[in-house]
Amino acid sequence: MVRCVLSQMATIDVKEYEKQDSLLIIDSARAYFGSSIDILSFVKSLVNYADQIGKNGVTVLADMGSFFCYNKLNDLIEYEMSLQRTSDIKAKGFCFYKGDDFKWRISRIERKKLLDHHGRELMIAPTPTVK
Repeated sequence: MVRCVLSQMATIDVKEYEKQDSLLIIDSARAYFGSSIDILSFVKSLVNYADQIGKNGVTVLADMGSFFCYNKLNDLIEYEMSLQRTSDIKAKGFCFYKGDDFKWRISRIERKKLLDHHGRELMIAPTPTVK
């Protein structure tokens, strides 16, 4: 689905960028729950690889929906609070939430905590209307 959206709606040549190792698309459920390596260690290894091939850094667009699908809300809050803004790693991260998940499935206190912690790096997408 991500490849399709990037190709058709954003007119990005996904195949070419993947071939150049400039784009890596990973299933978020596998990244958070199905891998023996934690996601932050994986990102650090990507940063090292990017540095080796002469890239400026790494940008991570993270879909947080998997935490809701697997009913791991406590893990979500713990994970998000573990993310630190640091300048010692050449990576930018953006966490994406579906609007209804963020509004209705996270308490007001936890939403405030996430917004205070993330600032601009937290993206809340409107929930699509099904007709």
